[in-house]
Amino acid sequence: MKSFKEVEAGRRAYHRDGTINSVHRASLTVPEIEGSRVELSFINHFLLKRGYENVACRVTAVDPEGRRIESRLLPVDEPRVYTVPLTGMVANEVDGYLVEFFAAENLYIPFPAAMINHRGSTHLNSVHSYNRVLNDVFEDDAINATAVREASMDVRIDEHTDTFAIFTAGPQPCRGTLGVELVTESGKHQAEISLDVPRLCSKEISLRQTFPKLPPIASGTLKLNQPSQFLFYGRMLTGIRKSDGAFSANHSYYDSSTSREYWDDDRSSVRLYPYFEGLDNRMRMYPIMSPGQLAISVEIFSHHGEQLGSHDVGTLDCPDGNPLDQSVNGICGALGIDPTKVASFAVRAKPLSGNTPTRVNHQLVHGPTSGEGLSASVNISLNNPNVFSPAGKTGFAWGQVPVGGNIESVLGLVGNDPKGADCPLEVTFYDERGILGTRQFDLNGGGAIRLDPSEALSWREDGDVQNKDVSYIWYTAEAPRPDLTGYVVSRHAGSGHYSGEHSF
Repeated sequence: MKSFKEVEAGRRAYHRDGTINSVHRASLTVPEIEGSRVELSFINHFLLKRGYENVACRVTAVDPEGRRIESRLLPVDEPRVYTVPLTGMVANEVDGYLVEFFAAENLYIPFPAAMINHRGSTHLNSVHSYNRVLNDVFEDDAINATAVREASMDVRIDEHTDTFAIFTAGPQPCRGTLGVELVTESGKHQAEISLDVPRLCSKEISLRQTFPKLPPIASGTLKLNQPSQFLFYGRMLTGIRKSDGAFSANHSYYDSSTSREYWDDDRSSVRLYPYFEGLDNRMRMYPIMSPGQLAISVEIFSHHGEQLGSHDVGTLDCPDGNPLDQSVNGICGALGIDPTKVASFAVRAKPLSGNTPTRVNHQLVHGPTSGEGLSASVNISLNNPNVFSPAGKTGFAWGQVPVGGNIESVLGLVGNDPKGADCPLEVTFYDERGILGTRQFDLNGGGAIRLDPSEALSWREDGDVQNKDVSYIWYTAEAPRPDLTGYVVSRHAGSGHYSGEHSF
């Protein structure tokens, strides 16, 4: 893990001089998962955001022994969406894929803004790139200087449900152990799993199999201790799976409870989110921040940006406290707030003593209000006033929206600061042929804009609507405010399972 203050120092250095420690390769790895077809999707943000005209994407299929089967090169030179079917690209058995983007200009960020989509008969799971092969030994020095466990994983185990995690090896074979710790109401459960994983291949871990003596129904705080890997940044894909193979998963995040890193003051960390009427809107926070006590509250806002109410969720004790799980819908009910008048809600964390941890994160959960459908759970970090924001910076956010067939999606756009100013907002949708259309909105500070992205399929000026089984259309959103963020929640209409992700 790289300290957050070092990340901030790097951002400030880039702002002063973009030629310092330049980045020319961005990568990710993609696992094959039984019962799913996997597809890569991205918009040419290199061109749309930075004006880079010569970018190339290379996809390498890797067999279960870690050997290259075949690499294919894709020029990325048009202002459009690129969809790359990975499953079936070669006839051989494939364990996973190495995806790399190359440019002569400075990419600044070695993580590409790409989405990994695993699609089955009853699910579509979307997650942004989450692990990668590092570019050089100097990056390894910075990224892997401090080893911490991975956390921020929702756990559910019952008769029809299991929780899984996918471990990936880097550019060298990985032999060692994966430490697993699960803290439930019944106590702490620990195990070590032997690893012998070929390079660039994956191993799936089942919690039910790892802890067969767990109660029939279990949940809690999960932490995974991965072995050190040279030239690899190893996040894990973790999620909840039904017995028919359908799953909803996202990436893990740092367990910072052994790292004492704080800002130089105690100002609150806070972030605003869209409220999706008709869904269960939920905040779930685990005790994985730097040691201390945080007072957690949720604030409710109207479509005009007015605060309708506030609720103290409780105190999060790190590292030994219990998780906090709060339904925003329940808060609205308890406060007598009409949900049709709610546009957004903010999560706020304030230290009871001492300074604010640099990393304060939680799960943003959206799902069914009833039934057995899986919820979307996305890890989000709260913003702090100490985070660097260049003078004059404006907002540019972009992300994927799956539509068509059995997939229904909703897009919400907000400014991160609930006390931010009102501003105009421009949203443009793209598909594989280019621009579908652009719309203008007024974004109220504290408010949110909610869109049905499927409408964009009818925006094309030539009237030629193409609605595939699944279309990965993308949006860009621009506003004068620098803190613009988009959130997409997708539902499989047949099964009622959800997936979601935040914007880039």
